[in-house]
Amino acid sequence: MMNLLLCSAAVSLSMATFSGELTTNGNFEVGDTSSWQSFPTPNSTFTVTPDSNSGSFAGEVSNTDQAAAAVVKQANLGMGAVSPGDTIQISFAAKGSFAAGGVAFAEFFSEIDGGGTSSAEILGGGPLNLTGSWQTFTFTAVAGPDVSGGVTLQFAAVTGANIGSSAVLLIDDASVSITGVGASYCDPAIPNSTGQPAVTCVTGSQTAASNDIRLLASSLPANQFGYFLAGQTQGMFMPPGSQGIICLSGNIGRFNAQSQIIQGPTGSLQVDLTSIPVNPPTAVQPGDTWNFQCWYRDSNPGTTSNFTNAVSVVFQ
Repeated sequence: MMNLLLCSAAVSLSMATFSGELTTNGNFEVGDTSSWQSFPTPNSTFTVTPDSNSGSFAGEVSNTDQAAAAVVKQANLGMGAVSPGDTIQISFAAKGSFAAGGVAFAEFFSEIDGGGTSSAEILGGGPLNLTGSWQTFTFTAVAGPDVSGGVTLQFAAVTGANIGSSAVLLIDDASVSITGVGASYCDPAIPNSTGQPAVTCVTGSQTAASNDIRLLASSLPANQFGYFLAGQTQGMFMPPGSQGIICLSGNIGRFNAQSQIIQGPTGSLQVDLTSIPVNPPTAVQPGDTWNFQCWYRDSNPGTTSNFTNAVSVVFQ
């Protein structure tokens, strides 16, 4: 049975597409603020709190400095995976408490490698309308004309010029994802040393002639290498010495040239559909079904390997 899924959570959905999750620790379930960047004011704090929307933890930004902005962000997400004009889905849960002009903002940026942005957007057009109860916010954005530096989701707890102004912002379940194509199967994959299953997503166009397919792997172990696989026949087999299941069989192609090797925790590859590296190399034709998966090295606890889920794409 094939299911479609959200890459971040390996949850089956009855939808026509699935999304490639770009955030890491967006739900703070690591128990700290790792993978988030903080730009505090002199007396502001950014910590985890058990007052969460889901799970055990959320992030809390507390700012009591007058006329100042305490900023936290998930920065430069999806470098090499996001393309100009991609549809980006953004969601998060938030609540807050404010006094004497304090407010909170959520912003989305398309980053240029080396500095600057090609587009910037205040999500919702102004301050978030927050209360003391959790609310879930969802937005759709379009990646700017230059995303060589990836994209950034930013939150700011901003105080006013009034004496006693304060802003306390709680964030949870932050997600930034690319709308993808294809149908996932063999999901969820077997968890790796991170405690999570790694996930492969496919983005781009299912039109073979457009030659525009990108593979994205996420939730890989940090600093471990891997490469993508392709084949037209599905399977299910646990190779000796591996902790995961290969979901392809028969004539399997390996994108393992030096320039194609990826490195965790995320990696991506633009696929040349005119030459899939099976034996012999084969061009994708309209009506073909191709399946994609990622193999990667892990240490769990000793040296081993694992696999992501697989994605099946029917080309037009």
